[in-house]
Amino acid sequence: MQNQVRWGIALIIIGAVIALLVPPFAIPFIVIGIALLIWRGREEIIEEIR
Repeated sequence: MQNQVRWGIALIIIGAVIALLVPPFAIPFIVIGIALLIWRGREEIIEEIR
């Protein structure tokens, strides 16, 4: 697994745990985690095109 994927999954899990306690503060963690996972997929596509 790439480092971005690990961070993305970790941030989503942290966001889910925080969502149980204080939901508004969890949104940035989840959004950044999803963005890292999406960016990783785009990066692989760009590398294939080269």
